[in-house]
Amino acid sequence: MEISNSRIAKILRDVAASYIIKNIGNIFQVRAYENAADSVEHSTTEVQDLWEEGRLEEIPALGEKIRSYLDELFKTGKVSHFAEIKKDIPEVVFELLDIPGIGPKLAQKIADLGIKSIEDLEIQIKTGSLVQKGFSAKLAQNIMEGLREVKNRGKRMLLPYAFVQAEKVVAYLKQSQDVIDVHPLGSLRRMVATVGDLDFSVSSNNNEKVVDYFCKMPGVSRVLDKGSYKATVALKSGIQLDLLVGEPNSYGALLQHFTGSKSHNIKLRELANQMGYSLSEYGVKRVEDGKIIQTKTEDEFYKLLGMRTPLPEIREDTGEIEAALRQAQGKLPGLPKLVESKNIKGDLHLHSNFPIKSPSHGPGGDTIEDIVKKARALNYEFVGIADHSPGFSTNSPQEIIKWVKERTNFIRELQKRTKSIRILNGLEIDILGNGSLSIPDEALVYLDYCIAGIHSGHRGTKEIITKRLLNALNNPYVDIVSHPTNRLLNERDSSDADWPQIFQAAAKNNKLLEINAFPNRLDLRDDLVRLALKSGVKLVVNTDAHQIEQMGNMLFGVAQARRGWATAKDIVNTWDWKNFAKWFNM
Repeated sequence: MEISNSRIAKILRDVAASYIIKNIGNIFQVRAYENAADSVEHSTTEVQDLWEEGRLEEIPALGEKIRSYLDELFKTGKVSHFAEIKKDIPEVVFELLDIPGIGPKLAQKIADLGIKSIEDLEIQIKTGSLVQKGFSAKLAQNIMEGLREVKNRGKRMLLPYAFVQAEKVVAYLKQSQDVIDVHPLGSLRRMVATVGDLDFSVSSNNNEKVVDYFCKMPGVSRVLDKGSYKATVALKSGIQLDLLVGEPNSYGALLQHFTGSKSHNIKLRELANQMGYSLSEYGVKRVEDGKIIQTKTEDEFYKLLGMRTPLPEIREDTGEIEAALRQAQGKLPGLPKLVESKNIKGDLHLHSNFPIKSPSHGPGGDTIEDIVKKARALNYEFVGIADHSPGFSTNSPQEIIKWVKERTNFIRELQKRTKSIRILNGLEIDILGNGSLSIPDEALVYLDYCIAGIHSGHRGTKEIITKRLLNALNNPYVDIVSHPTNRLLNERDSSDADWPQIFQAAAKNNKLLEINAFPNRLDLRDDLVRLALKSGVKLVVNTDAHQIEQMGNMLFGVAQARRGWATAKDIVNTWDWKNFAKWFNM
């Protein structure tokens, strides 16, 4: 029996919720399960595959006890301890936990009203029964908005997960002597934030051999369709893979056809028709005599249409075709030279396990020293530690200031012992509901930089969200706004805000907006990256890593920057130290 990562994460979160509902154990046990669930959910490898290979310890935040429970789960399909912990809690409670805004205590309270299902809850909200039973109208409305989000969630894979699965398939196909070239296709090749099924193209003179080889790939559970030039298979994990095999002489046309967005391809066909060509995945045909023109590569394909080759990430019909035509004619503006992962010189949003009393959010899992060591392995020139701040409701301003001073001294002492990389002292703080910041300015003066972000009240009105972000952008101690739209892919939609006004304020005040590379964020969205750049805003790409393994997600943040047409000069953590330090007044 195959158990997906998302299912395992759900099981672990349900156990954590059961501890809270029954008021047993302690906060550290609850966090252990929640942190384990996060690690499993964001793993780019199937946890069950790692278990079968005896490599469960490679998943961060999986302690020995939880690993033993997962061992039991994979062997028997259930865990006796989990069943005991969840005993006597109505099943609807765990269904309700999937609704944004509903935590364990609220879920239990709803179940205590006799509500047996999510459908029943929806009916009681619409009829006003929930309010009549003592719930406030505002809370009922918030629950209803959460229900709408659940209904709108897609089943698309997060980009980092899809990317890693695709890499395995590409590596397997390349082992065949009949494969000349291989590429992922569609939204994955364009590095869209979420991906549907995984599609691949292969260039080969032996199409049937390649198809047979593909269908015999390890992990395939079923062959859904098989032809001479294509095949569709399902993996044990439930992912569907599609393969298309093209002849080498026309491979460029096939690769282009299944990479570009629908709008991009429609505009290309219109352009081709004006030039007397007909386009398809089989090649470029001259309408006049029906002759197929060889296009072995995408460069040959686009050159035939009188244009340079737009990089896959920007093939969305948002001006790239016109820019490619201008560039081929020696006119400006042409296609941008997009930022690359190799340009990144540091990461400013990293969370450590530095001791903190009542943090505002979960801490990282590794020491600052280990984070610095990983940054050096990535050849970074600088690294920024931006832990969550102490909880403002559980710590006095004096306690917060004292903690910031102690942490600042620790980082400075570490810097004295570390000569090969610059260690920067940052902090991630909350933009509260009223627009104020979660820690006093008196604490911020000790930092090299400050990141501010919204971590609650994400479904506020456009006016409220805008006001909160503007207040942060107008604070002299705030340097960066983190994950600006607050979206969680497949979980929560972007907050609504007056983005032109926000971009104007960011540019005016020399504030940075973050492109957050965490797998379920990839925020700022690519369309807003483009708009921000047009407003003169500078950006920073960060991983928001809570474990050092997550520092490798930088390439997915860079992909979103590329989709937004960002160049290296637009991204401050690609700059040399002199210009970077000047921006932050270091």
